[in-house]
Amino acid sequence: MKAILCGKIIPVTKEVIENGHILIDDKGKIKKIGKGFDVPKDAEIIDGKDLVAFPGIIDVHCHATVWEEEIGNNLQDGNEMTDPITPQIRVLDAINPMERGLRRAISGGVTCICVSPGSANVVGGQMTTIKTHGKIVDDMVIQETAGMKCAFGENPKRVYGSRNVMPQTRMGNLGLFRQLMIETQNYMNKWDDYTKKLKQYKEDLKEYKAKEAKKEKDLKKPQEPTKPDKNIKFEAMVPVFKKKIPLRAHAHQANDIISAVRLAKEFDVDVCIEHCTHGHQIIDFLVENKVPAIVGPTFGFRTKIELNDMTWKTLGELYKAGILVSLTADHPVVPLQYQTIYAALAHREGLPLQGAYEVLTINGAKILGIEDRVGSLEEGKDADFSLFTGDPLDIQSKPAKVFIDGELVYDMNEEYLF
Repeated sequence: MKAILCGKIIPVTKEVIENGHILIDDKGKIKKIGKGFDVPKDAEIIDGKDLVAFPGIIDVHCHATVWEEEIGNNLQDGNEMTDPITPQIRVLDAINPMERGLRRAISGGVTCICVSPGSANVVGGQMTTIKTHGKIVDDMVIQETAGMKCAFGENPKRVYGSRNVMPQTRMGNLGLFRQLMIETQNYMNKWDDYTKKLKQYKEDLKEYKAKEAKKEKDLKKPQEPTKPDKNIKFEAMVPVFKKKIPLRAHAHQANDIISAVRLAKEFDVDVCIEHCTHGHQIIDFLVENKVPAIVGPTFGFRTKIELNDMTWKTLGELYKAGILVSLTADHPVVPLQYQTIYAALAHREGLPLQGAYEVLTINGAKILGIEDRVGSLEEGKDADFSLFTGDPLDIQSKPAKVFIDGELVYDMNEEYLF
């Protein structure tokens, strides 16, 4: 058992504790969070009395491990730019745990990321949530499939329009998307029909064998139904229709956000808006449709028309309207390790202090559906947290130590612990 003595504990979902302790069991879970420094005598003591404990930061939309540093964009593994419809590909198959971006992430207190394919394709593939520490990606996975990446707006238009193939327009984006959705529905209906026929066949066969045993005459043996062929594209989309995973929709402009929601409602599936740059323009619409949003990256240039109304006020306005909102660096667009600085800038522009803490931690966990494990400091959750040198939103503060599953994985006084 480990006992972390802390000058301050910011659980995020509960009241701040001054001069408290965190007990971590041998399975890497938080056993207890308490006031004072009275801890079991047999515990391994880690003195952080001059430090601030804060939950592990979660980036819900990230490209670290597939856009690797130091190798150049031409060797990236994030965009399969050969077909605008690629739901069958999995970012899990491209993740490189040795990528330097993960080391940088940990140094900034980021302990969990949802890795996404890029936005070149109308449907870009399956996203995966991992812890940021480890060498074997399969051991780092929290969610093998965390959502289906899709993209609205300029990116698919630019990639495929330059080749003079569909889609060249927003109409083309949605046309291809609807075709995939309809074909998936047809595929599911075909399998449902087969399942019903197979059930009936088994019942008929049982009845036939009973009659055959009685030596009844003029019996006709039932015909087993033909099993449909599996299709990997449609199989990948089935969890979307069953609402096991959401569409994770890259959409900056208000009209693209609305199109994403329109399509989701048309086919009765869940959707989360990625980037949501113009979300502040249509707050009532997002509230009415109960759409979660992942905002960012806001720290950067307006490099395309979709960013013309980019502002740090978006996070605060969405949060105060009651929208479930999280913050992303969209690494490597802007560096992953500076999430606390981005939250501080949003706080400066109207995001409440509590909101700034939440968009870094628990809100991302809720969007992913893993708030029972991560996102706050609570008993029973994974012991993923940092000990900051001051308040996490203070630009001069930084993580002194970072723990993942109760293991010390970063110490600012040592180069690497992994």
